[in-house]
Amino acid sequence: MIFEYIDRPPTEIVQGFRELLAHDSITCAISDCMGRFNAMTSDMRPLFEGIRLVGTAVTVKTLAADLAAAFKAIDVSQPGDIVVIDSHGSVNTAFWGENMTMSALNRGVIAAVIDGACRDVEEIRRIGFPVICKGVVPNVGAVAGYGDVNVTIQCAGVAVSPGDIVVIDGNGVVVVPMAEAAAILERARRLLETEHLLQEKIKAGATIGELVNVDQVFRTTFSYQNKALESD
Repeated sequence: MIFEYIDRPPTEIVQGFRELLAHDSITCAISDCMGRFNAMTSDMRPLFEGIRLVGTAVTVKTLAADLAAAFKAIDVSQPGDIVVIDSHGSVNTAFWGENMTMSALNRGVIAAVIDGACRDVEEIRRIGFPVICKGVVPNVGAVAGYGDVNVTIQCAGVAVSPGDIVVIDGNGVVVVPMAEAAAILERARRLLETEHLLQEKIKAGATIGELVNVDQVFRTTFSYQNKALESD
């Protein structure tokens, strides 16, 4: 299935997430605001350091080693989109390369996130196009005409739907569902605006364990465990 037209979040919401880039480690804060979920797995690596951006997901589901759906996703993308590719964790076939990068730039695509491998890394680094992937390999897929564009996919352990907001920084990649984006944005703003209060207490000599009352956390956990044992 190929869907050329998708709903996208309001421009002011996407811009709101971009403004959060003024803070460090915003993926951590955003993941915290989503119940510590929606972060892609730790084996997703940037081709170069310093990638910090926010964009809207255009999704690709590949079949075997077929690049056709990824090609089509680039063609239907709009400026500010990020192409997110579900290649089933395949690291032995490249699903992105130099020519795809150049084509993506022509469409205003700002990054590619691939649950698999890419190639032409020297050229892509020289161009400066952000790619997050699981590996690098010279072998590339064919163009056979299989796969889906703009359907819900799984990428590195996270469900991604077209129009979701993708946030990338030095900690990794998080995905904000479009339907929840406004609420998550407000939570992240409040968290980032007040985080310095906690850090000021730590700088003054407190520990994080004291501030979260970790002893009480353990006491509560032990109490639940003992009750469970007594009921057995």
